[in-house]
Amino acid sequence: MIVKNNNLYKLVLGLVVVLLIILGYFYYQEPQSAETIKIGATLALTGKFAFLGEAEANGMKLAVEEINTSGGINGKKLKLIIEDNQGDAKTAVLSITKLLDVDKVDIVVSAFTHITNAIKSLVAEKEKIMLHITTARDIAESNDLFFRDYFDAGDHGQALADLVNKSGYKKIAFLTEISDQCIQLEKAFNQAASEFQIQTIMKEAYNTTEQDLRTNLLKIKQSSPEAIVICGWRHEHIIMRQLKEQGMISFPTFHWTGPFMPISDTEDMRKLFEENKAVSTWYGITDSTAIPKQKEFIKKYQQRFSAKPMSDAGYIYDDIYVLAEAIKKCDRKKSATDSKCLSGELLKTDYSGVSGKLTFNEKGLSNREVTSIKVVNGTWVEIPN
Repeated sequence: MIVKNNNLYKLVLGLVVVLLIILGYFYYQEPQSAETIKIGATLALTGKFAFLGEAEANGMKLAVEEINTSGGINGKKLKLIIEDNQGDAKTAVLSITKLLDVDKVDIVVSAFTHITNAIKSLVAEKEKIMLHITTARDIAESNDLFFRDYFDAGDHGQALADLVNKSGYKKIAFLTEISDQCIQLEKAFNQAASEFQIQTIMKEAYNTTEQDLRTNLLKIKQSSPEAIVICGWRHEHIIMRQLKEQGMISFPTFHWTGPFMPISDTEDMRKLFEENKAVSTWYGITDSTAIPKQKEFIKKYQQRFSAKPMSDAGYIYDDIYVLAEAIKKCDRKKSATDSKCLSGELLKTDYSGVSGKLTFNEKGLSNREVTSIKVVNGTWVEIPN
């Protein structure tokens, strides 16, 4: 009886071993399609900048869905993990810690300079690729694994000087908020303006928390400039209304991304921009786009999210496709998530996407075209540079 039990035990044990061997064989022979590549994003999904965070999240979701539906990355799937930082730097640190230590993401996506500055050291410690949407240059310049794809304050400053010059104005007033972005823009504007012999006869600066700019505007009015150059994307709704109130709506104005904030892109605001004949630099998608890729993207985005896409959604949609291509090339070298390989491939980027042509310079800074817009019959339209 004991022998029979031993034989039965050996038989069962043998079957278990064989089963484990078979299962192990199929597990290790399973195609790479079972693997996932994790992209972790810390975005402002709530708070005052939620309109941007939501657009960025949607752009990423749309691109990831399309890539996975089309077979993924050589059979691998992308997995998108998005954390809400509420537009707050401290919250962003908590969210990136989770993404890096708990979710073990392979690539990081961030937006806003103050957010990206807060998390950059943590990402650098893990030696991860980080693609960020900021106007500042220094973050990408500080690390070979960091890449910035967004419109550049310096580029827009040069473009504003060019627009002023083409309009024939030589004496301008400069109205600016006090911020790192506007310092960069002003520096670039002044460098280009000097070449065009454009003189800044009056400069007025204000804090980002200021709500009443009438005194600044009256000082500008008294200096009698030919035109006003404005770096005030947070305050466009205040500036344009107070220009009207002060009887200054006829002063030609030049803006940096004038309709960037939703509060600055209402029907009433467009009327003021049109009355003023204001010209603004811009990036990405416009209301009157004739670009086929943009039209297709707008249609897909509206069908998927029942909303009109912002330019930020188009930028980050392109970024996911660029990342996917870099991952695909590295995967062929058995290094799909190797940061050094991905960095090298991203530097070779030459991509024509929804938001135009995208390349990176040797410092990981995107080269994006600056466009110009104005309001015609209530609609922001692109104008020739």
